[in-house]
Amino acid sequence: MAPSVSADSQLVDYFAANGDQYLCEKVIISEIRLELTAKKNSVTNKDIILALIYRLQVEDNEVKKDILRNALEIVVQRTPDDIQS
Repeated sequence: MAPSVSADSQLVDYFAANGDQYLCEKVIISEIRLELTAKKNSVTNKDIILALIYRLQVEDNEVKKDILRNALEIVVQRTPDDIQS
């Protein structure tokens, strides 16, 4: 059986490999994770995705929206599908 890699560790690895290129996105994702951790014991990438979508809906600043979209794309790309075979 192949070792499983958590989606959380995939995000950490991604940011480590890309240095400061996505620093703003990393900060936003970290802020969201901290906020969610204060409310619940376990935080999934789906929770982070929903929080990013909410922030996109309420944000008026186009630069911040662009950063939020990039962060959302990063999390979605590193979140495994729920499809069970």
